[in-house]
Amino acid sequence: MAPEEYQLLNEFISERFGVHFPAGKQAILATRLRPRLQALGLSRYMDYYLMLQYGLNSEQEHLTRLITNNETYFFRETTQFEALLEEAVEKLLAEATVSGSLRILSAGCSSGEEPYTLNIFAKTRPLALAGARLRIDAFDIDAQRLRTATDGIYGPNSLRATSEEQIHRFFARSGVDQFSLRDRYRQDVGFSLGNVLEPSSYRAGAPYDALFCRNVFIYFAEEALRRALASFASVLRPGGLLFLGHAESIIGVSDDVETVRLARCVAYKSRAR
Repeated sequence: MAPEEYQLLNEFISERFGVHFPAGKQAILATRLRPRLQALGLSRYMDYYLMLQYGLNSEQEHLTRLITNNETYFFRETTQFEALLEEAVEKLLAEATVSGSLRILSAGCSSGEEPYTLNIFAKTRPLALAGARLRIDAFDIDAQRLRTATDGIYGPNSLRATSEEQIHRFFARSGVDQFSLRDRYRQDVGFSLGNVLEPSSYRAGAPYDALFCRNVFIYFAEEALRRALASFASVLRPGGLLFLGHAESIIGVSDDVETVRLARCVAYKSRAR
């Protein structure tokens, strides 16, 4: 990959998807894209860049799988779900925009393990919601991953942090090394195709009470991060909570949120606007 090819492709990917490959990661970008060039019969990275310029819609699904991580599994980093349902839920419900309802968005949900795990936590802790209805909207940029989420069928890799008791309780075996999430835990979760950088990806309607976007910003350029946070601020109600991955921090990046220390984790509270 020539320097000019790297610069053009990196800028293109960062602008549209937020993912940034700094100078030291140029070889990683080249390695990830090379199989696609071979499949398309292209000899130069510049040819692929020109193809993206004029045919991104037809190529986007392939490109997103190449540049995104999509590392996810059930019951990952569950302390944040516990903090939401055991510490923060009473105040969130008292201030909820829709009375008797808790609205949550999972942005960058990959194949659905995160929103489904949160739904499992909520449905196995009915007293925490005090009779309120939980609704989870979720979106991701990878259409293939969303098909898995919609089907609700997973393999051992997605269940590597799930105990045998949990598998038996929440899943039904649907084939060799295939497990289908039971209907009860799929209810009240909706999936759609979306990009955290695109305002049109965020559904119109009442603002959300909490928003999860975990382990998405690790490879984001700062400008893309600011754009995503601006979209979050537009759909998260004042006082609503934002949860990021444990290795991610936006302290000092946005004036729209302030840090909140919960007993089990750090979250960010949307400021009044």
